[in-house]
Amino acid sequence: MTKLVLLVMLVACATPAKPTPAPAPVTAKPAPKAAPVDEGEANAAYEAKDYARCASMFEALADQTQGRKQENAIYNAACCHARDGKPDRAFALLDRAVKGGIKDAEHMKVDPDLESLHGDARWAATIAAVAANVAKWEASIGAPELRKEILAMMAEDQKARFAYIAKQDDKALGEAMKAIDQKTTARMKEIIAKHGWPGKKLVGDDGANAAWLLVQHADLDVAFQKECLALLEKALAAKDVDAQNYAYLYDRVAVAEKRPQRWGTQFRDGAPQPIEDEANVDARRKAIGLGTMEQYKADMRRMYGAQAAK
Repeated sequence: MTKLVLLVMLVACATPAKPTPAPAPVTAKPAPKAAPVDEGEANAAYEAKDYARCASMFEALADQTQGRKQENAIYNAACCHARDGKPDRAFALLDRAVKGGIKDAEHMKVDPDLESLHGDARWAATIAAVAANVAKWEASIGAPELRKEILAMMAEDQKARFAYIAKQDDKALGEAMKAIDQKTTARMKEIIAKHGWPGKKLVGDDGANAAWLLVQHADLDVAFQKECLALLEKALAAKDVDAQNYAYLYDRVAVAEKRPQRWGTQFRDGAPQPIEDEANVDARRKAIGLGTMEQYKADMRRMYGAQAAK
């Protein structure tokens, strides 16, 4: 429309009109960035049963993150909405998670946070869509059955650990955890001897993360942990493992060898073990997607109790 009006005006004039200077372009001010969300605070809102706040915080975290952390935030937001009696919002987020490739159908089926959704007609379709994700994805990795085995070992590891954390004065629980560590360490040695490090290409991102966790807990065999650290370093260069996994195992081995850690992930008696170049530890943590040391200390307090991090 504007171009047609200008042409008519030019024909009607005996002499060409001087062109009207174009107005200076208006530069919109960038919208202020949202303040970073503290995942620990979102978890605290969940524990306080403030599900509306929990959902809001996890949704914001999903918009600020990528990869597995984003997937987890979307799922956690859906759980909070389900707890808060908002099934439409919960299913919208689960649909987003499905489109993003979420694969943990078995966990979803037994997750009490989503129990209120089971009677909804949309639930069966959601689970079926996640199962389809799993089938498609399993066809793309090298060893889907090995992945299942490693995930099962991790589930056993976590069950024993959470039981012990809840009753740390129970020697029987401590011995049970130690026996599981020994068993999984022996099996991980067999797996690595046969396959090399089980990275994302072989067992998927969740399988690779589970393999790291099992080695992280192989404290009775530091030599094996150190061998795995070297394998993780090569896999990291090939983008076959997460940088955070490497950082945690590096710190674990360093502390075991009485050397300063780099990322401040290892605590003892309520405080982080010595950290090299401690003034810049938060910068190193940020570079691999970890929160600040203060946030980490707060998370440790929430998980292990008030004396865990001072």
